[in-house]
Amino acid sequence: MPLPASTTTLVFRPELNGLRAVAVGVVVLQHWVRPPFPLGEIGPSLFFVLSGYLVSGIVWRYGAYAGAPGRWWPRVRIFYVRRALRIVPAYYLALAAGALLPLATLHEHPGWFMLLVNNVLIYKAKGWGDGIGHFWTIAVEAQFYLLWPFALGWLGRRLQGLLALALAGWCFRALWALWVQLDMVHLLLPSSLDLFALGGVLCLAEGAPWLVRLARGRYVLLAWLSWTALRFALDPGPWAAVWAISEGSVLALADFLTIGWLLHVPAAGRRLGLTKPAMQWLGQRSYGLYLYHLPLFVFWQRLVYHFVPDAAGRAAWMGPLPTLLVLGPVLAGLAAASWHFVEEPLDRLKNRFQYRKASQAVVAAH
Repeated sequence: MPLPASTTTLVFRPELNGLRAVAVGVVVLQHWVRPPFPLGEIGPSLFFVLSGYLVSGIVWRYGAYAGAPGRWWPRVRIFYVRRALRIVPAYYLALAAGALLPLATLHEHPGWFMLLVNNVLIYKAKGWGDGIGHFWTIAVEAQFYLLWPFALGWLGRRLQGLLALALAGWCFRALWALWVQLDMVHLLLPSSLDLFALGGVLCLAEGAPWLVRLARGRYVLLAWLSWTALRFALDPGPWAAVWAISEGSVLALADFLTIGWLLHVPAAGRRLGLTKPAMQWLGQRSYGLYLYHLPLFVFWQRLVYHFVPDAAGRAAWMGPLPTLLVLGPVLAGLAAASWHFVEEPLDRLKNRFQYRKASQAVVAAH
């Protein structure tokens, strides 16, 4: 069902910026505090659905997809340049900082990280590696950016195509688990297609009556309660393999409903505090928070084990409260420095690479 191009206009959404703060916050808590319930799994799924929504809007609005009217390749090339400026320099700086630490996987396999295919390395090794395991999501994002202009050019502006792609993500996980192996299959890009595709559905169908009807807080609550209940009921247990294949799709649906709710009911974001200055500050700097939080934790761990000789003292210093109190301000400072010295200047540089209007079907760049 094609929808008009007007549905792809780009508008700053402070609620979504605040949602980034939530997403990175649960990841940091998962890695630093190790709660019994895996809250950290929420973070990457939210980031991927948000990327699907935002990047689809950019690609459609500026005609930066294969087969767009006019000379589409120059616009796709500008899309790649702008995306690279957004994620690659800050990522390489974090890699350089990580290289100063004794991170064995990074030192032994630097090329995989430099080429942004480290998700495949981690999948092949079946181990996360100290301080660098979270970089798999950056690799998947980069691979998604390379794929998406061609995927959207092939699918067209059709909900059926995006929904079929979302189904393909689940089918890939199921077939890969059946024919190859189940462990860590979610690290491979095809496993995240349902997340990215549902983000595209949000962009394409924004304002559609059926989506407005779904944008209800009760549906959002029901989706997250269902994920929680299924997680407790199926993992671990005899249905653990089925849950491992299906959890990504359940998360994708919960993320889809959450973002759709915030898009269509902005007051909900205000009531949840997502538009508060602190949440906006954290959301804007969420990339730096994400990049540095795990290497910083490894650095803290090494310091504690070096200077605290007894096991009880180490356990105390590595406890949740000391970790949060000591590392929280340091991480905020690193993220602030990353934004001020790297990300914000590159955002200004990025604006030099403007999309060119090739026809009336393509809107001029902002």
